[in-house]
Amino acid sequence: MIDLWSVPTANGQKVHIVLDEAGLAWRATMVDLTNGEHQTPEFLALNPFGKAPVMRDSEGPGGRPLVLAETLAIAWYAAEKGANGLISDDPAARAEQMMWAAAISSSVAMPFAMQFFATHLAPKPDPWLIETMTSGARRSLDVFEALLAERAWVCGPTFSVVDCLLFPVVATSAKRLDGWLDGYPSLRRWHDEVARRPAVQRGMAVGTD
Repeated sequence: MIDLWSVPTANGQKVHIVLDEAGLAWRATMVDLTNGEHQTPEFLALNPFGKAPVMRDSEGPGGRPLVLAETLAIAWYAAEKGANGLISDDPAARAEQMMWAAAISSSVAMPFAMQFFATHLAPKPDPWLIETMTSGARRSLDVFEALLAERAWVCGPTFSVVDCLLFPVVATSAKRLDGWLDGYPSLRRWHDEVARRPAVQRGMAVGTD
């Protein structure tokens, strides 16, 4: 059984979707960030950076327990363990999947996170920061709009772990942008197809009640 300490944000949703798509047995405990549950000694023993999600697999490699932090690491581990075709067996395709997965965790996540900080958390609005981070978020959507104009899924003809990682960015983070997916027809087509998947629906619902 995989235990997950998570949050109902894009990072948590990414892992929820992968775990469900991978067909693994898992259960989630939601971490209340507003009450500082991510800074308790118990949580910091799991992840000293004090960030969720964090995973503990009681039946890790070799039958030994395994604790993992960082969204990408958890998602990749779950996709590999589930062996449901979320990660390609072809070395070149697998390398491309890792490239896009890493890009989503860094080049895409950063401007969206900073855009949220600038528009919702900063004590004083900074027009330059808001415009810079909003433009960066839109540029990342532009990249995937162009890619998905030529492909059914992010990494080609097959749904993969990368689609799981991108979906919450588009479905959750990008909704903060004016007009959401207006002007992104390929992303909208892709979003609607992913949203119809039962595992995606279950993953997105975790922590919302």
